[in-house]
Amino acid sequence: MRHLLPYPLLLLCACASDPSNDPPTGALAQGVCKVLSTTDARLRLTPSQREALLKSDMTRCAQPFGVLVAADERIPAETLALAARVLAELLDQDMDGVPDDRAVVEAVSNPNTAWLAMPHDHDDWEEWQLPGLQRKLGYDIIIPTWWMIGDEERDDERVKAVIVEEIVHFLTQFGYSTVYPAEFGVEDWTSVIARETQRAQCVFWQHPENDCPGSPAESRGDCTDPNCDVVEFYQQVLVQSVGMEPGWRGIGFPETREELEGLLSEEIKRVMNEPSFHQLRKPLRFTYPNL
Repeated sequence: MRHLLPYPLLLLCACASDPSNDPPTGALAQGVCKVLSTTDARLRLTPSQREALLKSDMTRCAQPFGVLVAADERIPAETLALAARVLAELLDQDMDGVPDDRAVVEAVSNPNTAWLAMPHDHDDWEEWQLPGLQRKLGYDIIIPTWWMIGDEERDDERVKAVIVEEIVHFLTQFGYSTVYPAEFGVEDWTSVIARETQRAQCVFWQHPENDCPGSPAESRGDCTDPNCDVVEFYQQVLVQSVGMEPGWRGIGFPETREELEGLLSEEIKRVMNEPSFHQLRKPLRFTYPNL
């Protein structure tokens, strides 16, 4: 999804954590979110993928559980590390160093299918970085500077919200939708989360690029396909349902967790609460163990 909604040297570094939250530090979890130079042989990349990333100035990468996150050299190392921690925690919520759902990890860990990109400049990305990368890598979900910060002063909470949003999009579209299509499919309107999106449509959900009766779109674009509309809706539902603040809300979307709870169907609540689906059920701590 390439939505345009409102929302920077080569080195090795370790992902820093916030000790105040006292995260678990199981030995298996150590180093999962380590940030590496794109030249580092520990990254699972083909020679052509590595070359394409370097030619595009994507000089640093992280690969939590084999899932590629690559960043422009102008993206701060700590921002890439934060994205790696968010991705790792979403895949391993008990932070024991073992992914909660290996099938989902397998689905999202092939960069020929999809990967996470952190570009810095919109024109550079569209004009010369993306065209070269598209020839060697799969679909890119982007976490760009122009959404995280834009022209404003950096706001750490906004940065976190955008990172969470795009990684949830990525895992939903390429992970859970693939492994559990009946519950989380986003390629048509038959899954549980797709039907919920339709049920909420023009009642308590309207994507700003889409029209509703008496409420025309507020932004240019088209997010009417399920692989856009469902993914956007479900991210806001998932994040707000655990008490986190979404980076933005769709038109008419509830302002509080309690209000949202009262509007959701029992069907989607059962799916979200089913332990075997490993959906987020408490706020992220942003402190995944690291070296």
